[in-house]
Amino acid sequence: MQYSSAVGAGKLRRMRRMFGADGRSVFVAIDHAAYMGEGPPLGEPMREIAAGRPDAVLATWHLARSYAGDFGSSGLVLRVDGGSSEVGEMPTDDTSAILYQAEQALRIGADCLVVLAFPGAPDEEKSLVRLARLCAEAETLGLPVMAEMIPGGWGRAVPWTVENVARAARIGAELGADIIKTLCPGPPEEFAAVAEACPVPLVALGGPKMKTEDDVVAVARGVVEAGAAGVAFGRNVWGSEKPRQLVERLREAVHGTGPL
Repeated sequence: MQYSSAVGAGKLRRMRRMFGADGRSVFVAIDHAAYMGEGPPLGEPMREIAAGRPDAVLATWHLARSYAGDFGSSGLVLRVDGGSSEVGEMPTDDTSAILYQAEQALRIGADCLVVLAFPGAPDEEKSLVRLARLCAEAETLGLPVMAEMIPGGWGRAVPWTVENVARAARIGAELGADIIKTLCPGPPEEFAAVAEACPVPLVALGGPKMKTEDDVVAVARGVVEAGAAGVAFGRNVWGSEKPRQLVERLREAVHGTGPL
């Protein structure tokens, strides 16, 4: 991606913090506990993830602040939306809000912001407006935005087909997102249609825990071969007994370097 002006230069540098010279990235998502109240184990497991040298992490405010030293060599993608949890009954409609402003994110060292958006959901306008407004705010600060595009929302108001995922990815980019994170709607090779439709770097989310870590690595390799810029895997990494080794394997799959 090309940028002009001082603001654009800032955005370029932050994108380079997250993506290698090959334009690819291994993101590790560790932001689940902000709504689950559980998830990524703290302490040594977190440091093991960091030791695997992910290109970037998707983190909560707490993790960004508490593990700044451990993840200092990785890009920081700060989760800035939320406001509901899984402690009680999950809401059926969109109740999320923007929790942190772009300038606050810069102060904690964020290289990028991440928010969810649900094109095709009955109340899609809520998340799409949030995304557009955040992109406009972040643009003035040279701060990239990652849009996590889920067609129809988690309730699947529309099917998670290749066509719908591709359309959702394009919508996120058109509203101003610099990176799209979205579903792999089938076998990794089907991600090619999504990548072709998306004019900004595209990364695949990992979803539920896969059967084996070989499967995790195979999906990462497959989506990159299909044209994705990388992966953003969460529980498939922090749920591993050896997260450092798995991150290293993902780096090899995505970048083609490092240990098998």
